[in-house]
Amino acid sequence: MPNPSRRAFLKAAASCAAAPAATGQARPANLLFVLADQWRSSAFGFGSDAVVRTPNFDRLAKTGANWQRAYASNPVCTPNRACILTGRYSHQTGMLKNNLQLPPDEVCWPELFRAAGYATHYIGKWHLDGLAKPGFVPPGWRRRGFSTFEGFNRGHVYHEPWGFGDSGQALPTRLSGHAQPYYEPTLQTDLAIDFMHRHRHAPFVCFLAWGPPHTPFKPPEAFRRYEADEIALRSNVPPAHREQAMRELAGYYGLCESLDHQMGRLVEFLDEAGLRDNTLVVFTSDHGELAGSHGKYRKGEPEDESLHVPLVTSMPGRIPAGLEPAMLINSVDLMPTLLSFCGLPAAETWAGRDLSGIVLAGRDEPAVESVYCQGKISASPNAAPTENSPTQGPWRAIVTDRYKLTVRNDFSNVESLFDLQEDPLELRNLTGEPHAKGIQNDLLAELRAWTRRTADTFPQTPRSAKHQYSAPDLWADRVKLQA
Repeated sequence: MPNPSRRAFLKAAASCAAAPAATGQARPANLLFVLADQWRSSAFGFGSDAVVRTPNFDRLAKTGANWQRAYASNPVCTPNRACILTGRYSHQTGMLKNNLQLPPDEVCWPELFRAAGYATHYIGKWHLDGLAKPGFVPPGWRRRGFSTFEGFNRGHVYHEPWGFGDSGQALPTRLSGHAQPYYEPTLQTDLAIDFMHRHRHAPFVCFLAWGPPHTPFKPPEAFRRYEADEIALRSNVPPAHREQAMRELAGYYGLCESLDHQMGRLVEFLDEAGLRDNTLVVFTSDHGELAGSHGKYRKGEPEDESLHVPLVTSMPGRIPAGLEPAMLINSVDLMPTLLSFCGLPAAETWAGRDLSGIVLAGRDEPAVESVYCQGKISASPNAAPTENSPTQGPWRAIVTDRYKLTVRNDFSNVESLFDLQEDPLELRNLTGEPHAKGIQNDLLAELRAWTRRTADTFPQTPRSAKHQYSAPDLWADRVKLQA
């Protein structure tokens, strides 16, 4: 699928900048996009995990739309962050594994917001600029439309300073109104509040990327309130994995609760600053955490705990309170949906779909019969011990309203077929069962159709993926995208 024209899109976005003033409409909506790392959809008070306490997220979800069926296009950090920013699948961008650099000819939605006159700011972990760790992301095309940047390329160091200011200086270690010891998400939330305060009179995009609840599972002392023996495990955690899963989830939930506190601070600021009704708040995660389910850990696999992510969109006055959309939504859908919500142009060449009509009255609601997901496991320093390692090999999956089918390595190897309505924990694999043969064949045909529609060469490795965009300056001499 050809890439869209950067110049045409930026020109179209810029033409929208003066539209509100010319028509007498209210000024454009602000956007606060909050991304957590490795937060599975069930680990909330409003989710199915029985212990975790997230009162601020619970309240946020009630003020807008709490999407019930959001899935990661590729449940690994770098690949899915690229999907979120470009609205395109991993095989289309070549971003199939961690620590690659996003090719410069990919159009990212922050660029369109900036072209439309928005102040655009990024805070936290980036993970789209190659191997550098922590990695200063310099001004220019490598920031993908963010005019200012306070963060780093990659790494998870929560309890000591880590990262850079906009010009490459060390981030400040002071914490507004908070005592030491240092905790990274507290500082990052301080930075987000400071940015929004300084730009409260002009439209802004603030992208806040927290590192937790990704490993290491070491929450601040104030949030170490979970004991392993109080963790209620899912029934799909095998007995041999229960001890490890309970121990890890105790720390994992503590990290979740620490971020709930930070979300409360963000919403409180928006309320006090009078920005709440004109700011679209979006919260999601790049992927989930398996936490021992099916004997697996971390991410990268097609099981629900890895693939199913939270998605909350809230803007009082524009998004009705208490919505729980059951519509399937994929990471690649976020780009056109956000742009449409804010009145900026979308394009048919992006793989995602505009689903803003689900939450905005008067908009058409497109039919979404299935979502397409993909993945390939690679070695990671965060992987569990060898005996717990996920199955190797590239996979493709299709999720419908009721079923999920996964193939591994090639179309002839149907790894699993689950009835998500009757078996949400994916305990009964229907592959090979006579009564499910027709369903399996229909889903396999639809999966093949997805590969054709998106120009996926599976089971062959996409040509674009053979290029390793991991050297920070690999593309610098090819194109200059500084606006």
